[in-house]
Amino acid sequence: MLPTIGNTQKPDVAAGKILEGRVAIFCDGSPHVLTVPKLFLENIQTSEDYYIRPHFASFLRTIRMFSLFLAIVLPGFYVALQTFHQEMIPTVLLVSMAEAREGVPFPAAIEAFLMIIMLELIKESGVRLPRAVGSAVSIVGALVLGQAAVQAGIVSAPMVIVIAVTAIAEFTVPPLTELLILYRLIILFLGAFAGLYGVTCGLVALIVQGLSLNSFGVSYGYPISPIDKTGLKDFVIRFPLWSFIFRPKAIEKTNMVRHRNTRKK
Repeated sequence: MLPTIGNTQKPDVAAGKILEGRVAIFCDGSPHVLTVPKLFLENIQTSEDYYIRPHFASFLRTIRMFSLFLAIVLPGFYVALQTFHQEMIPTVLLVSMAEAREGVPFPAAIEAFLMIIMLELIKESGVRLPRAVGSAVSIVGALVLGQAAVQAGIVSAPMVIVIAVTAIAEFTVPPLTELLILYRLIILFLGAFAGLYGVTCGLVALIVQGLSLNSFGVSYGYPISPIDKTGLKDFVIRFPLWSFIFRPKAIEKTNMVRHRNTRKK
């Protein structure tokens, strides 16, 4: 489910991957370029990160990592707390959630599952319709269905908020959409049947799967697994461009120098 082949239509992105030692695959007549190997860190990187200041680029990458975590875990975490771990919720918030759920006929897990399916239906219909109509249908459909479902007592207002935050977080990491949808449901069912223990086991399984993957002979978890100080300069915290002297060790083995550092000491 994790993508191990890069796909881009931007010339600057393709050129940057080639400069790092990757292979770019062009097909005549197609605007898409495939780049291999692809690493996990590329899913939280954008080309705009290299046109802005390092501290702000690092902040944006941190937001994307946090959004990735929320998009996978939040529904399952909420269901686990509401079903098994009510003592971890502040009393005032717990009373408010209980009042909001009054009259809702479904358990929290079924409620979350229905909302996730509704979200996917709205997204799919927005993609298939013409662009001018699709965005309007998605926005209006989400507002009308969410409000109507709450008023009808089918779902609670806190659940609508949780799914809405999950959807917003998902849109910050488009390359991992397939992974987010499937693992969100897996974590949801684990949280519904085993509480936070199930959520933790699901996260551990996801991390182990990611670290065990290889993309054309390169560890998918680089530069975390194996650890590499040079690669960490362009991970969540982005160092200044003048510090990128060497190419990633996991990708390039012979011509390691990317450019000479001409910065005056």
